[in-house]
Amino acid sequence: MRSSLTIALLLGMAIAIAQVFLDFSRQRNHIDTNVQEIFRVTENAAQRAVHLLDNRLANEVVRGLEYYEFLTYAAIYDDNGEAMAQHSAPIADSKTRWFTRLVMDEVRRYELDLIYSDGTYEGQIVLLISNDAALGAFYERATTVFVSGLLRNMALALVLMVLYHHTLARPLTTISKRFTQIQPDRTEGKRIEHIKGHQADEFGNIVEAANTFITKLEQRQTGLMQSEEQLRVILDASPNQVFAVNRHGEFVFLNSATEAFYKLSQEKLIGKNYYNIHRAIDDDEANTILINIKRADLDGQRGPDVEQQLTSADGNTYTMQMTYVPFSFYGDPCILVIGVDITERVQAEEKVEHLAYFDNLTDLPNRNMLYDRLRRDISEAKHEGNYGALLFVDLDDFKRINDTMGHSLGDELLIQLSKRMQSQKRQTDTLARLGGDEFVLSLPNLHSDIGPAKQKATGLAKRLLKRISAPITLRNREFIVGASIGIALYPFEDSDTETMLRFADTAMYKAKQSGRNCYELFEESMATEANNLMRLESELRTAIQQNQFSLKLQPIIDGHTQKLVAAEALIRWSHPEKGTVPPTEFIGFLEKSGMIRDVDYLVFMRVCEFISESNAKEKLPKDFRISVNLSANTLHRTDFVRTIQSTLTQFNINGTHIEFEITEGAAMERLEEVIQKIKFLQLQGITFALDDFGTGYSSLSYLKKLPVNKIKIDKSFIKDLTVDPQDEALVSSVIAIAERLNLRVVAEGVETNEQASWLNAHSDIWYQGYLYDRPLDLAQFSEKYLNSGEGEKNSVVVHRL
Repeated sequence: MRSSLTIALLLGMAIAIAQVFLDFSRQRNHIDTNVQEIFRVTENAAQRAVHLLDNRLANEVVRGLEYYEFLTYAAIYDDNGEAMAQHSAPIADSKTRWFTRLVMDEVRRYELDLIYSDGTYEGQIVLLISNDAALGAFYERATTVFVSGLLRNMALALVLMVLYHHTLARPLTTISKRFTQIQPDRTEGKRIEHIKGHQADEFGNIVEAANTFITKLEQRQTGLMQSEEQLRVILDASPNQVFAVNRHGEFVFLNSATEAFYKLSQEKLIGKNYYNIHRAIDDDEANTILINIKRADLDGQRGPDVEQQLTSADGNTYTMQMTYVPFSFYGDPCILVIGVDITERVQAEEKVEHLAYFDNLTDLPNRNMLYDRLRRDISEAKHEGNYGALLFVDLDDFKRINDTMGHSLGDELLIQLSKRMQSQKRQTDTLARLGGDEFVLSLPNLHSDIGPAKQKATGLAKRLLKRISAPITLRNREFIVGASIGIALYPFEDSDTETMLRFADTAMYKAKQSGRNCYELFEESMATEANNLMRLESELRTAIQQNQFSLKLQPIIDGHTQKLVAAEALIRWSHPEKGTVPPTEFIGFLEKSGMIRDVDYLVFMRVCEFISESNAKEKLPKDFRISVNLSANTLHRTDFVRTIQSTLTQFNINGTHIEFEITEGAAMERLEEVIQKIKFLQLQGITFALDDFGTGYSSLSYLKKLPVNKIKIDKSFIKDLTVDPQDEALVSSVIAIAERLNLRVVAEGVETNEQASWLNAHSDIWYQGYLYDRPLDLAQFSEKYLNSGEGEKNSVVVHRL
């Protein structure tokens, strides 16, 4: 309304000014017209006066001009410029005189030359006009125009104000008041009421639009509240600290994990300075966080994750992975901070790193750490010209303790023995556990001369043997453990770490051969033996790659029916230069080196292939099985069962023609794991036999736990069965035990009729040995036993040789 009034007034003034300006122009023209009219009336009389030089006439003409009030001066001049007659009047003072001076000259001069008919100049009429007096009528009209226009426009403006007030301002004010009464964050279902009489006009449209806006606002608020609630639930469910601070370091939001970390509620933290709160716990940590937040704010983008120690309100220190992300929170620049507790991960990584270099049981350096230390010790010995020594310590007969007393007690014993050995070493020495009951001790910088170096090394070996063999009491039982120690001095020519370990290992085995619980110094003569072992390892690897191993089958016979019931798969090595190598010369090394796994799988695959081919020709007797020997290394592999299953699938056979032979030691080493594997494979039709029974140390309680199907009595007990009462008693006991446990008995190494006759006195004994047949090639076995044509395939009769 104020704008309308102002515009109306200004518009009225503009129109009045325009009117006045036009009237002013007309008035000025009117003054000029009046002056010209005066000149026209007085020109002839003034001409005669100056021509006749008649002053009286001139005065009469001038007096005639006194009638004009706006004339302030009138005169008639002759041709010499002398006044013949003149009249002057003072300029009257008026209220408009200042304005006249402002817009124009106060006095205006008019002149008319008097020219005779022949063109001669005879004089001049001069008039001075008072512009203020001449414009008097104009000023009166202008005042009337301004006042009347102003009043008219003010009246119009007031009418407009009243009209706007009733038709626009009041309805808009009412709508505005009703709108402002609705809180944007708490509409509570409220709506703006329509203005009476304005439901269908623009005000009604405004109200409808506002109500639609409020409805959508409610929907958005509801969605926003739900989203915020969901976000709050998600954030609170996160175990990570999630919070945001503004540039002043004040909390703007946080989750429950942050509350728990600082032991303060959200209400007490929002708006509080984060740095001050954490500075009360740890000043250095707070300063580090401040630096990282300032850096992220300065960079304007997410920086790299930072690993940092943070202490909680309860004093616990955690390793946190901190992430800093700049963002805008309701237009306010803030930093989002995410703190992930990686304490357990870091500890796990530290543990993994520790396990990579230290033994899990004894916490001694392991093989990896030993290699690093030994490599360093040998290098320093070469550089400084000093001798060091490497002691390879192997506990004697420790496996018996593990098998009879259990691995738990065995582990306790290893820990005690490792502590004893540690007590004998120097600060610079390295005592490491290679695994099992094997330890290695590196003694750098013993002496610059080899003689004193040997003395120091052997002296320590003696002390170690004495300390190791001292009685140890565990769980109210006393144990005495011996050890065999091999000593190798370094540097030895250009020997490296592997070579020195092999030399010390060779000397250790020499000590075992010398009666155990003693030590041996490596001599150059032993190098030949070590080189032989290296050569054997190389040749065996070549044999595996070039398939130099062949498979033999030795029949197993039912003692009473004399029928073929099974066969044992035996491996032979056909060396390209040495010919056939006996298993006794390489099986032990295969087991020790770990290559036995490859050989075991090779044998199993060939057996599966033979069974598959025989099945295709329908040659195998119904219940015939081929037994395959399994080493402990193979049995204990995590992928053992999966590999057996995949191989059976590969050759499209089931397990009903296969039997695995395992030793007592292999079974007892991981009893529960082995039991599970046996039971699973038995579901596939595979049976299990306990091989070389009687040579181990397992108790009958373990035998009862093992779900094996057969017991194979070692040939060492069968050999003197008929001449040695002890062997006879032992075999009788084994057979009796097997009968009580419902186990089949297989006697290995049956070579004489006397042995067979003794065994026939017992029921259900199966035989294996040279009395019936030697191990045969697969083709020979198939030709002799599977193509014999002697009746049914499940009734092949075997004759004694």
